[in-house]
Amino acid sequence: MDLLTNVKFMVTTSYGVLSMLIYSGITCVIINDHKTFKSSFFKLFCVGFFMNLCTYLNSFVTLRIPQNTGVQGTFSSFYSNLNLNNTENWFPLNIFHTFHFEFAYTQYIFNCFVCANRFTAICFPIRSEKYWLKYLWLVIMSMFLIPFIFFTRHILQNRSFFGYSSTANFYIDTTYGRSNIYYFLMPALIFLTCFNIVFNVLAGIRLYNMKKKGVKVPETSLFSMAFTVFVIDLFLTSLTVSNYYLTNLAIGSDSDFVKFLLRWIPLLTPFASDALTLTHPFLLLYFSKTVRRKCAESNRLLEKFKNHRFFAESNSNIVVMSLPKNLNTMAPNS
Repeated sequence: MDLLTNVKFMVTTSYGVLSMLIYSGITCVIINDHKTFKSSFFKLFCVGFFMNLCTYLNSFVTLRIPQNTGVQGTFSSFYSNLNLNNTENWFPLNIFHTFHFEFAYTQYIFNCFVCANRFTAICFPIRSEKYWLKYLWLVIMSMFLIPFIFFTRHILQNRSFFGYSSTANFYIDTTYGRSNIYYFLMPALIFLTCFNIVFNVLAGIRLYNMKKKGVKVPETSLFSMAFTVFVIDLFLTSLTVSNYYLTNLAIGSDSDFVKFLLRWIPLLTPFASDALTLTHPFLLLYFSKTVRRKCAESNRLLEKFKNHRFFAESNSNIVVMSLPKNLNTMAPNS
């Protein structure tokens, strides 16, 4: 099979599968020890796991295998048969295509909610957690329903098919039109990214002022994780938006710099997209000593290392001061 000799496909699949296995293990630890991880952040993390797992698996149908299949590839006849002129074999391809962009929206909305969660935990630590837990189901439903109702349902209502390009191999498309999809997706990404910037800047200012006053900051480590995800999110958004406008608006297409960007952006985008999907478990392991310790305790191979500094100490610096009684009852968040 030609895919097995495709270096890019094998490398991305190898680290993707390994990351998902680690992601699954950490999620199982959190679910099994829900009394320790009872805060809204960890519930969001578990929701994010199932969303990212579905995103990753669906990408093999809509992106990973097609874009690594050449005209003489193993699956080339299969993809060639699902072309624009074939009006019979469009189902269930349109469902996978709908999921592809549905998860694109939900990933950005999810990251925005994570940033909002850390912002409220830092700026409104006493009351915010109660409201997050009470309305978390509404947050999760809106994350999936709003994109479908307003945007991605149009893909489901049209035919999806595979096209071929000598530079990009096979790619999925729709009779609804890619330009129509990105016409709504681009402003949504920019809008959500701006919200993330506001949440992170305000939370960062609040943390800085609290530390100057010597106040204990119980949310530093998880805020650092959320901020790192935001940076990855911002990088991917910049690549996606730049590629769209440079390609469709033909801005300075004769410029060497624009040609340089159009050559490198498609190469960087898949890895940035993988980072957005797959880095959550590694970031949580790095920034949360509680997660590291619980993972070590639940694994026989790691249990003997549970007293090691990596599992016993936090990577965040916290200035200690007395807390209101309400905060002392909160779940451990670092």
